[in-house]
Amino acid sequence: MAKDLKNKIKTAYESETPDLRERVLSACENEIQEPAPVRMKQARKKPVFFRRLIAVAACLILFIAGLSVGYVLPEFSTAKAEETCVYLDVNPSLEISLDKDNTVLSCTAKNADAETVLNGMQLESVELKTALHAIVGSMYVNGYLTSDENSMLISVETKNADKTNEFLSYITAQVHEVFANSETECAIIAQGVTANAELKSKAEALGVSVGKMHLLDKMVGSMDDLTEQDVSELAEMSIKDLSLIYSAKPDTGNKPKDELISGSVNVGVTMDEAVNAVLNELGKTAADVETYDVRILPSKHGKKRAVYAVTLLLKDGNSYRYEVDFQTKKVTEISTDTSPNNPTEPNEPSKDHSGNGGNSDEKSETPKNEHAQNPHGEP
Repeated sequence: MAKDLKNKIKTAYESETPDLRERVLSACENEIQEPAPVRMKQARKKPVFFRRLIAVAACLILFIAGLSVGYVLPEFSTAKAEETCVYLDVNPSLEISLDKDNTVLSCTAKNADAETVLNGMQLESVELKTALHAIVGSMYVNGYLTSDENSMLISVETKNADKTNEFLSYITAQVHEVFANSETECAIIAQGVTANAELKSKAEALGVSVGKMHLLDKMVGSMDDLTEQDVSELAEMSIKDLSLIYSAKPDTGNKPKDELISGSVNVGVTMDEAVNAVLNELGKTAADVETYDVRILPSKHGKKRAVYAVTLLLKDGNSYRYEVDFQTKKVTEISTDTSPNNPTEPNEPSKDHSGNGGNSDEKSETPKNEHAQNPHGEP
């Protein structure tokens, strides 16, 4: 798979990148002509004073001409203006600048991992499709996109806001196309973004990309479990963990219009397995449970990662809340209320984006939750 991707990247890149050296040499040969002979006249020597005066005047003329050129040249400049900016975040963070024809003007690595991904690739003047295939393929080859770490955040800012969703759909489709013939599926959150001064300032302060900062703002604004004080911890989380948390948030019906979520994040533990792990920890069975709730939230134990937050209300009135690790199924207690007179009523459950259908061997033992939603958030 890695070899096929490398060949695909090499072929696509070479077909889109012209040999500028031969073109320049050819143009130079056509332009170089033998200079015509010039007859020199005997010039009379001018007094030193006049020679100095002429030199000063010449310098003044050049200075004025330089100022004039500075004002005139922009009107005739052939440099293409940026029309769209695409931000790609996995852990590598890149910024792609495009002109109105969706040709790459520049591709900038925003961290060390992104420099590894680019590895000297010259993507200027390359079509967006080719650049995306080269970048995503390199992320796969270098181990940043795998079956376990399969999440990507795509953010788009374009001068023509009406075309934002078109860009999101197109870029998302191109990323999925790279993995079309592999067993890896990429889970993508694609969003529109306006990179104003405030957003850039917040992103710089936290050391994250503009796209990631915009996602953090949306998470805090749409989830009751999160506050502004959580932003700094969220900023240190991987795109995978943020994708798990954001994709599983309760549906309030206020989904942003410029947002597209596709694919499933791969985790090793399903929602049902998490509930049964807590029951085993308590020495209880499904018959002991009145109701339960499972959310995907940041860990409360200081680790910058997402976990299942499982709340169980037992028939004896006792309430328990535990964290369950996505990969190891490790159970950690958050809180316990054993006061029968004041049980903690769990909230409505959220969606499970485990990506494997919740088909665990222990599923039959899981207590029934009449309010459970589609575990994958599918339509």
